[in-house]
Amino acid sequence: MKHFICISVLFICISTNAQINVRTIVPDVDSTFLPKLTGEFFYEDKQYIGDQYYNKDWVNGDILLSTGAMVYDKSLKYNGLFDELIWMNTTNFGKFKLDKAFVREFWLKNVLGSTIHFKQIDVSEANSSHKSDIFVEVATEGKMSLYIQHKITVLGSENVSQNNILCSFDLLEATPTYYIKLPSASYLKMTKIRRRAFLKLFPEKKKAIGKIIRDNHLNISHESEFVKLIELMNEETSM
Repeated sequence: MKHFICISVLFICISTNAQINVRTIVPDVDSTFLPKLTGEFFYEDKQYIGDQYYNKDWVNGDILLSTGAMVYDKSLKYNGLFDELIWMNTTNFGKFKLDKAFVREFWLKNVLGSTIHFKQIDVSEANSSHKSDIFVEVATEGKMSLYIQHKITVLGSENVSQNNILCSFDLLEATPTYYIKLPSASYLKMTKIRRRAFLKLFPEKKKAIGKIIRDNHLNISHESEFVKLIELMNEETSM
């Protein structure tokens, strides 16, 4: 297997904790006939309190490119802080941020004992010229679809003493966002799962949805039961 790597140094930046951050354009070609991955070198040049990744460990994953080609069994992590897919090239053990425009979907295998399916969706608001493409987990798809953005947010900072030097670290926390895709292809957004807030999104179907919740004894503040509610709503012909 031949790998051809063209390296173009974009910049070198020394961070406050004296680590070096280098960005480089890196195309990866497995062979003449296999699809390629392109991206930039990704250096973890800053330390955080909390984890910037959805999956802490590297896992095997498959990638569907925008060309329609599939790339199989790559070592992947999803970075929720930057909303980027990171690939570990096991040939040279370099970490690369893959070009987002060329990644349509990807699957992380054996995360919490299962395969997690992600895809890229456009959640740009109406009348906005700014395009907002994000990676989301596919929770369920149907007449209505539910997607989960596994966002990592900086909540603040904390000073930590290291070798008698006071350093500032960003505090990270998982802050998932839920996107409900309607039959009209528009999206509804929820930052917290609350029964009352969800029912307000569907005023004309409030009673029918409330009945589904009661009949199935659902506590939709739990993510798994929220997913179940959307699935049950898709099964209702009147919805």
